Amino acid sequence: MKVIEPKPDDFAVRAMRRFLSQLRTAGGEALGAVACREACEALGFTKAMFSRVSGASWTPEHVYMAPDLQDCFHELRRAVDGTPVPLLRAPREADLVRFRRPYLLGRRAYHRGAYRPLIDLSDPVAYAAAPIIANGRTVAILHVDRNREVVTDEDLRLLAMAARVSGLVIATEENLGYLARRRSTLAGLVEQLVDADTGDATMFRRGRPEQSPPGLGVALTATDPLTDREEDVLRLMAAGATNRQIATQLFISDGTVKAHVRQIFRKLAVESRAQAAAYYRHGRAGTTIRP
Repeated sequence: MKVIEPKPDDFAVRAMRRFLSQLRTAGGEALGAVACREACEALGFTKAMFSRVSGASWTPEHVYMAPDLQDCFHELRRAVDGTPVPLLRAPREADLVRFRRPYLLGRRAYHRGAYRPLIDLSDPVAYAAAPIIANGRTVAILHVDRNREVVTDEDLRLLAMAARVSGLVIATEENLGYLARRRSTLAGLVEQLVDADTGDATMFRRGRPEQSPPGLGVALTATDPLTDREEDVLRLMAAGATNRQIATQLFISDGTVKAHVRQIFRKLAVESRAQAAAYYRHGRAGTTIRP
């Protein structure tokens, strides 16, 4: 029976799948710590550091060591404390932000332009670094090394893929956050328009108290009719929709839905959603639904 040798890229594919899975699960502020851990555990590096980039500074936030180094490099761990560093003091990192290309440096080269307070504490034989780019901006940097072993071109390729994956995850989070903020803004504008329109409609109906609100299917009390928006909420509530589902369908906030529900209960003289639903289906003018 012929044994099929694994392809050289099989490791990279498996590693990237795990790396992406772990980053998507983490997200937010934990992403940097998970990226460092997986750079060592999934990709096989010995040390990894994640730094945020903001304006003219970079901020080393997380560092992770392979299990055989867990009792070493205590000063390096303490130094990576989230203190911003001006890029003017770290030319190598500044080049990453400017040119957006990963690099690999051996011991003879990395002292020239490297940020000495950290590189001296780590003191690897060689190290590599890659920019993490999201939505066209360099938002972070991932540094890796193998401590007493050299870093190869294949290592650099693996690091570059990890940096691209990290950038995609960060960009996705940013875009989802942007969409959520835009949706909230749109919901607020819709509420304002509906409230203004409801006010005009209410004034118009007060001149014709004998008529039921259109589309409701029941006759309400003439003295305090439901507004158009309250009719919409009652219709969805009678169909079994939750407050969150009602808010989504009507483009209003959960708090606004709750306020409408309270008003509906008061106007219909009911005490529960079931009673309100029964009123919607079977009620009559002036009738109070009891349990």
